[in-house]
Amino acid sequence: MAKKPYVERALFIVGAQNTGKSTQLRSMFLDWRLGNKGQVPQARNLANTYLLSNERWLYLRLTSPHEARETLDQFLKKCAGEISPNASPARRWNFAGALQSIHMDNLPGRPNVIAAFAKYFKPERVRVVILSPDRAGNVLPIKDFQNFTTALRALPAVEIMTADATTRTGNGLMYADFFDFT
Repeated sequence: MAKKPYVERALFIVGAQNTGKSTQLRSMFLDWRLGNKGQVPQARNLANTYLLSNERWLYLRLTSPHEARETLDQFLKKCAGEISPNASPARRWNFAGALQSIHMDNLPGRPNVIAAFAKYFKPERVRVVILSPDRAGNVLPIKDFQNFTTALRALPAVEIMTADATTRTGNGLMYADFFDFT
């Protein structure tokens, strides 16, 4: 049986389609530690993995599994393939990814995806950032927010926060700081 990779932390940026999830994730590159000289990359396709320190790596996933039309099993296996424990036995992984705020096609709703990820990889901490207001200034309806956060509170080691996504780069360093272990 293949050994599962060790995941220290997972960051999920949650919002509806076209609300700025990948833009918010890209803004993490304002932090020089991600190796882009403090510049937010404009390229459509970015590398999937980034060195955080000698033994720590970040798997960055800009596309929500909902948007990629993946099943839950496909999503977990794709993540496991990217954060392989075979690359180096000392490698510790971290994850940052986008997640749709609604159930779509083959994938269950967001709390179920986060719960499955947490069960599969057993990260020490999971942070869920809800974009409200989103890049267009739309606020998540209070009932949706309450239902989502109630489901998340039942999960172990999950932190919940909201972020104002009306600016492209206003939250980037806050997201990157989640992966600061100094």
